[in-house]
Amino acid sequence: MKPNLQGMVWVFGYGSLVWKPPEGFRASTSLPAAIKGWKRRLWQGSTDHRGVPQRPGLVATLIETSKLRESEGNKEGEDELCWGMCYGYEEEDREKILAYLDYREKDGYDRLLVDVFLPKDRGGAELEAQDCASISNVLLYIATTDNKQFLGPLSEEQVAETIASSVGPSGTNAEYLLKLAEALRGMRVRDEHVFRVEQLVEQLPTPPVGARVSAFEGCGRYRGDGGWMLQKLWDVRSWLEVPATPGMFRAPLAPAASADEVLKSIGWPPSMRVREVKAARGPARLRPSSRDRRDAEAEGGRVTAAHFPCGGGLMWSQHTREQEESFLLLLTESAWHKEWARLTEGEEAEERLLE
Repeated sequence: MKPNLQGMVWVFGYGSLVWKPPEGFRASTSLPAAIKGWKRRLWQGSTDHRGVPQRPGLVATLIETSKLRESEGNKEGEDELCWGMCYGYEEEDREKILAYLDYREKDGYDRLLVDVFLPKDRGGAELEAQDCASISNVLLYIATTDNKQFLGPLSEEQVAETIASSVGPSGTNAEYLLKLAEALRGMRVRDEHVFRVEQLVEQLPTPPVGARVSAFEGCGRYRGDGGWMLQKLWDVRSWLEVPATPGMFRAPLAPAASADEVLKSIGWPPSMRVREVKAARGPARLRPSSRDRRDAEAEGGRVTAAHFPCGGGLMWSQHTREQEESFLLLLTESAWHKEWARLTEGEEAEERLLE
């Protein structure tokens, strides 16, 4: 029986979406499909899933075939198609699925609408696409070559070396590659670039399966540089990413606990100063909702910050309203400096020791 292709929200995946469809959503239909004029390349830096800011991993993006011819020439065995998976969702789920994918693909990806080609109804060693497009206006996420995380063009040897050594919050970069290659083989798809990189990675040492790191990997973990405090904070609390703000993570602060007590509990040296500022625009990113953030912008507030010598740090606000929920903000090095500069613009910061 042919699937009903009309009146649905269609999403085409060519990277992790091939083997890991959107979580929490049930696709009405999932089909192997291809797009024309694009080729998959593992040239997009990943600092939030398969790498960290200090050592980005590499994940898939799409490059126009015409541009690849200019940089690589025609490679034997490659055709004009890029195969992946196409997922169909009910129209009523449109806003939810878009919000999920916008967040999942936030690290440099933009939306496009494309035509996809379904496979011909025949067996064989490899899939063959139909001559005419089967579904139009299919949603595609692509990391363009001008986004800040794009690291190509790279040789396949460079790609393999990076993938073999990279780990991020979602796991090892090698796991991403091997699952993608396995899924493509299961679909009877041959992707020369992915398979060549896979062969190279299999010859290199890789981190153990299941390995993961926090966003603060590389800060150091030894007494004296403060990195061990960052890792301890990461391990003992449930941090949530602050939407649209790379490198910022938020966790609720228990009403009975002060942030000074948190610092003492992780061994913050008494001789290391903390900084305070009366921020005119308020600690907006420490609030849980958009309405609270607007209140904070108008109200201002006192912000305390602890900057770790190894890089990164903590921030928190001291609310004037008793009913307000308090939050800790954990930041990577670049995010800490950006936020501190925003809060101290035109203001004079103070320093103090823990009491």
